[in-house]
Amino acid sequence: MRYTVYYIGGVGLRMNSENGERRFLGWYFKIPVVWRILAGFVLGIFAGLTVGPNILIVEPLGDLMLKLLQMVVLPLIFFAIVVGFGSTSIFEIGNIAKKIFAYYLITTLFAATCAICIAKIFKPGMGVNLSVDGFVSNGGIEVGSTSLSQIFLNLFPDNIVASFAKGSYLQVLIFAMFFGLAISYLRDNKDTRVRDAVRAVYTFCEGGAEIMIKITQGILEYTPIGVFALIAALFAQHGLNIIGGLGRLITACYSGYLFQVIVVYGSLLILSKINIKKFFSKAKDPMLMAFATRSSSATLPLSIKTAEEKMGISRSVCGFTLPLGSQINLDGEAYYQVLSIFFVANAVGIHFTLAQQVLLALVVTIGTTGTAGIAGSGPVMLLAAMNMLGINPEPGTAAAAAFALVLGIDVILDMGRTGINVTGDLAGTTIVAKSEGLIDWERWK
Repeated sequence: MRYTVYYIGGVGLRMNSENGERRFLGWYFKIPVVWRILAGFVLGIFAGLTVGPNILIVEPLGDLMLKLLQMVVLPLIFFAIVVGFGSTSIFEIGNIAKKIFAYYLITTLFAATCAICIAKIFKPGMGVNLSVDGFVSNGGIEVGSTSLSQIFLNLFPDNIVASFAKGSYLQVLIFAMFFGLAISYLRDNKDTRVRDAVRAVYTFCEGGAEIMIKITQGILEYTPIGVFALIAALFAQHGLNIIGGLGRLITACYSGYLFQVIVVYGSLLILSKINIKKFFSKAKDPMLMAFATRSSSATLPLSIKTAEEKMGISRSVCGFTLPLGSQINLDGEAYYQVLSIFFVANAVGIHFTLAQQVLLALVVTIGTTGTAGIAGSGPVMLLAAMNMLGINPEPGTAAAAAFALVLGIDVILDMGRTGINVTGDLAGTTIVAKSEGLIDWERWK
């Protein structure tokens, strides 16, 4: 008798393939998780409006989702940031690498800053008017009149063990960045003992990152159920009054995406004396594929092919810059996270100080750089960024309800932000290749 082994959340389930048995809930796992989340969001609205307060009985299912996400955030941040910063030896970074690293860092920071300005214009979340009781976390930086100097000092932990224990997300992130940079510096040390020991530590962290990614992917399989429960409870209590705030968030995000493509990338290409009309004509296929698939990794082969065959960019450039960009360059993610955090803040009545807005831009820039390659990491890193700003969406709080609203429309926002990420990679690759004289301009005629 033959059996087929299926894996659900890492657990193997053996099914009798001769008798035609199907794996448990096979129909559920065949549907991409983002579409399941969107379905849970829509069904939650319907259930909340039709059933009314009686639907509150399912709210613990949503609270469980929040607890599971919070469970993985700290270790995921630490391992992912360490691996991200420690993956390349400092001594191996050449001229091309220095330029593309600078481009990726500056454009992501600029995207986060622009997102803050756009949030001031569109005010996403205004009018949602959720309660503000009990959502500020003692583990983060408190929302209030904190000075810039205090925020800067709070970046650095006195005791990293205590930072892990107290859930000080920002301090753990900063420590992980230093840890990763130290690995990058020491991994090619001339002392064999030191080099082998450092590489062993890096391998351990790499394994830890893979384990946390697998756990996170398993939790994301449950997320549609949690979204349904939270959204149903939310609409049962507040009705349709919150729909307008979601429309503002979508409009704000896509306005930011268009600004980044047309103004930011367009200006950089013009300054580099590259024909922007021809650039976008050549880049349109990867841009459209990224928008449709919502995956930078799936689009990567087409991006490399386009860069080589249509743009005439040397493989020595695009073969390095494009895979790197798919891992560390997420300008679209920066817009998404900043605007989503403003949505939550406006929905629950929070107003960020200038110092906290500066902190937000830095947190998003570092966070997206270190964790860009993790599939499904958007909601998890959004949760982490909220915690770093002192907004803790504990189960049963207004912040948790607002977070669930953002999660419900994530698939709509993800299309645009993935398209921006891929476009930014191609723009940076073209600019760097031109500066190095590694473009065949015959392909541009």
